[in-house]
Amino acid sequence: MKIKEAKLLQNQRLKEICNDKEVNFESIETLLDSVKTKKLLKRNNYHQQKINDVIEKAIK
Repeated sequence: MKIKEAKLLQNQRLKEICNDKEVNFESIETLLDSVKTKKLLKRNNYHQQKINDVIEKAIK
């Protein structure tokens, strides 16, 4: 299986799980991107700020 196909299947599965658990997929995707950024750039503060932003947005 190619990398692009695997990524596509993972995104589809994540969407299904989010729908089952009634979680906003865009929020999860944003958090996953912030984790990637944290690992690449060693920026812990950026990741924590993204978590706070997503939580505040969900509360409103």
